[in-house]
Amino acid sequence: MAIPKGSSVPIVSGTIFLTHTENPGAAFGLFPNATTLLIVTALIACALFLWMGRQGFNRRLFALACGMMLGGAAGNLLDRLRFGAVTDFLDLRVWPVFNLADTALTFGALLLLWGSWRGEEFCASPVRKEATLPLERQTQKSFGGGGDASAETDDR
Repeated sequence: MAIPKGSSVPIVSGTIFLTHTENPGAAFGLFPNATTLLIVTALIACALFLWMGRQGFNRRLFALACGMMLGGAAGNLLDRLRFGAVTDFLDLRVWPVFNLADTALTFGALLLLWGSWRGEEFCASPVRKEATLPLERQTQKSFGGGGDASAETDDR
């Protein structure tokens, strides 16, 4: 059943409605005539989240947050490319009508803020090979001792 634009169907009586609206702008209808800018911004955001994912994450929380924001940005981007506007349909009557992509973007951003507030790091940092050597070998290597560390034997 297609819901005509501007029409509303109650899902949970008096609380949740499916309301068909189209939003050519950003959140809350901001920048209504900036479709090209919003498409470029979404493309940059998707590229950034994909790049961050390729770098790796220290915490599942950040992988989940970036995945949610990537999915939300990509979902709204597809709507803009196909229809020139984002289709919003979730209506709580106390908040502007929104969609699942908006929800994913919002919760992903909140997860990132929460993790940052807790002092957690986002991406995995590259580990230097010297940092993985036992302390004795690090010291020898630092002071020019012992040639090839892999050829050394332990006589203890």
